[in-house]
Order: sequence, then C-alpha cells, then structure tokens
Amino acid sequence: MSAAHFQTMTRQQIQDGSWFEEARRAWRRGEIGLITLAPEASGDAELRAAIETTLASNGTYERGDRAVIHTRPAAVAMGCETAHLLQARGIEATVVLGMASMGREVNELLQAAHEAARDAATTLPPPGRAQQTSGGGSQGGVSAPASAGQRFDPSTADPQILAGVADGYRALLEPIAAQGRGHWIVPIGTAPDPRAEHVPGLDFYTKVAGRALAPIGQLRVDGQLRSHDIWLNPSELDVVRLNEDLPPERHWTLGEWRSLIFRAMAVGAEELETLAMEIEGVQLTVEASRKGGTLFYQREDGTDIRYEVRDRPVILDCGRIGINSLGGTSDYVSRITNQPTTEVFVAPIEDSMSGVILFTIPERTTHGIIRAPYRIEVCDGQVTGVRAPDEESVRILRNYTGLEPFDRRPLGGTAQEAFGMRRIIAEMAIAGFNPAMAPEIASGRLRPVTGLVLTDEKLGDHQAFGSNDQFRGATPSTYRDEHVEHTDFVGGVARMMRLKR
Repeated sequence: MSAAHFQTMTRQQIQDGSWFEEARRAWRRGEIGLITLAPEASGDAELRAAIETTLASNGTYERGDRAVIHTRPAAVAMGCETAHLLQARGIEATVVLGMASMGREVNELLQAAHEAARDAATTLPPPGRAQQTSGGGSQGGVSAPASAGQRFDPSTADPQILAGVADGYRALLEPIAAQGRGHWIVPIGTAPDPRAEHVPGLDFYTKVAGRALAPIGQLRVDGQLRSHDIWLNPSELDVVRLNEDLPPERHWTLGEWRSLIFRAMAVGAEELETLAMEIEGVQLTVEASRKGGTLFYQREDGTDIRYEVRDRPVILDCGRIGINSLGGTSDYVSRITNQPTTEVFVAPIEDSMSGVILFTIPERTTHGIIRAPYRIEVCDGQVTGVRAPDEESVRILRNYTGLEPFDRRPLGGTAQEAFGMRRIIAEMAIAGFNPAMAPEIASGRLRPVTGLVLTDEKLGDHQAFGSNDQFRGATPSTYRDEHVEHTDFVGGVARMMRLKR
C-alpha cells in the first residue's frame, strides 16, 4: 500500500475526536486519503468473546489470509479488536475508518480538499509543461483556480478532489484481486441522524467511495473474497431509539442490549435452520422455488404484493459461509454474513413483482429520515411511484428507489444505468425468528426502530431494491465501473402468505 494514501491513527484518537484536526491539516496540504487504525485489544471481554464466536461460525478464516476491516466510527473498538485477534491467528489485517456517517467531519474535510485543489490550481505550470504534484497526488483534473474563501459546493465539485480516497480503496483491493484469500469485514454501529446541511457533502463523498469500492461485488462472486462480513457493535444510541415510545418499566439498558445481541450472534446455523423450516412463509417460499407458482404476501400494515421465485435459492442467513440453501432449493455458496443472524431471503424473479408495500416505521438513511407511513408501488418488478408524508422524505425515497438522484442532477451513460437499477426488486426476506430475539419481538419490546438496517432487518420482514447478484439474482453489484446500491426497507412480522400454482 502506498503511504501517500493512508494516515494512521489510534483508537483513542478516534474516540476522543483528536484525529480530526490532524486529518484536516493533512488534507489541507493535499495529502488526501484514508484513515487507518492500529490493531489493538479493547479490554472488553464480552466483545472479544463475541468476535471469536463470529469468526468461528464463519468457518473460512485461515492463517495467511488477508482482511480489510472497514469500520464505522461507532464500532471502532470492535474493528481494532478484530484486527488484533486476526493478527494473532496469522492473518494480515488492516483497519480503515469509514466516514460516510460523519456529517460534520466529512464536510469539513471536503472543504480542506477543495482548498488544497484551489491552491494547486493557482500554481499550475505554463501550458505545455507537465504539472508536478506531491503529497497524496489527489489534485488531478483541477483546471481552474477557485475563488479564495469559496465554500465547497458538492453540486459543482470535481470528484477528482477525492482521488486520494479512491486510490486508497484501490490499494486495499488490488492485492486481494491478485492473490485471493481475502476478507472484507464491516463492523458497524448506529449513527446519529445527519444534519440537513451536511447531506449534500455526504452524498458526494459516498458516491466517490462507492465507485472505488465497486469491484468488491465481483471479487466476492469470483471467490477472491472468501467472505464479506457485516457485524453489529451495539451502542447507547440503539438503546435510546429502542426506548422511544416504550413505558419506563420496559426500557432497555446498554448492558442488557449488548447481552442480547451477543447471544443472538452465538446461535448456531443448525438451530436456525430448524426454526426457519417451521415457518409457514418459508415453507411456501421453498415450494414456490422448487415447483413454481405465484406467492402472495400481505401484512396488516396494508402491504399487498405478488411475486415468483422459481429456481431461485431460498437462503438462510446464519453467519456461516457455504451452501445455506433451504429445503432442497438450488445450491448457492453464501459469501456474505451478517451478525446478528436470522433471516430467510430470496431474489424474486426480476419482472414478477407487482403491488404496494407499506411501511409504518421511519427509515433512517445517510440522506436523512424517510418519515412514516410511506409506500413503494411496484409493477412488473420495478418501482413506479413512492409516497411519504413530506417532500424531503419523498426526495430521499426517490433516490433510494432509483427514480431520481438525491441531488436532482441528471446522470448519463453508465452512471444513469447503474442508478436506474435501484428500481428493480432485489429481495424478499422473512425475519424475526432468532431465539435470543423472538420473545422480545413477540412482546413488542424489540422493534425495527434503531435506524441501522443490519439490526432492523433481523427484527422485521423486509423488501430490498437494487443489486442482488450476491444471492443469484440478475442485478449486478458492479455495473461496469459503477457500484449498484442494495437498499432494504423494513416492516413487521405479522405476515400472511399463500401460494397459487
């Protein structure tokens, strides 16, 4: 890896915020790239045990492998502890700070990058002479100086100001592409809702990062990535959101929440398979996959859709890499794990779904909150319209369902085609049956309200739109050089299903 693209910090620097000024000074000098973290034991015995259990359940980690741990800020302790444990097993581990949820910090770093690009532009060599750059080399493509003091404007910015970030991600992926035996681990934690003024900058940053990370989908399909693992680090913000609208005597404590999540992560694949096959909706989905027919799915919230799944694998999410197809449906090697586990999912035939899907719980996104109740209308497998209580919710919802970019700027060519794939139905999932969680779900105490999809999709049935090649759908995760989003929308578990053949 090129040192020009990386700036190493400690876990303590991230947690106390002191990393930011150091990073901003570097970006202002034009040294624009990724933040890496030193592997480090957390001192949290419960967290360490959960990580060890999760690695063992996965079943693919071996000495000589290479792992990139792309941690969110709320899960830094988990990310550093994971790297520490992997290195002890003879596995190369690099921890990178993912910043897509850090509204203020990302926007101020973008301002620093913008000023660095401005300064570089003012010192361009005379025509005919090659421009010389130093530091991160991230000012390519700047053709004219910006006005002094001008604020960063995502609507007119050149993505080349973040070339150092893109180069950093490419440097992480290149040895995996060349040598295989890779793992991509994403420890995540719930993020605060972004402030409205920060959303355009976050959108700009995530587009650049997403394009650089687009090869992950193909690396996963081709097997160079042995596993793509997404793990939850339970946090106080989860507890705050879970306790909203609950009477005081039913409130969660952080200790109680952590214990539940870590117990859910330890449930074995065999037990989950037994429980899944007892669910009528799973049985009907397996039958529809093997023998054909149309599935009809309704919820008491007003959701009413029909779709087909013939010959598609019906897959159990159980934390294990390998063939996790249920009921004799077609084999598929799962290379993605989610922790905590528990859902049964399938990629519907892409043009088969029609109907309306209603959601009564707000959806939190990096672009803001989609207020409830909201609805998604689908015809022949594609979103045709959305409704939500306010204009901003509609704007966010249209972005995530491929109807219109959030910034409302027209796209062209490959970018437009990739964005349009967000409209296509990707997934139908039945959830809520992890034995550690099920009693609390049944009692109404545990609901999909945290705003973190990894958590919420285990607590309620969900539908997703966008890419699904990772579980044998037809919509790619990577389209040419563009990343294709996969977005889940979570409802309840009070389902009614039937199969018509």
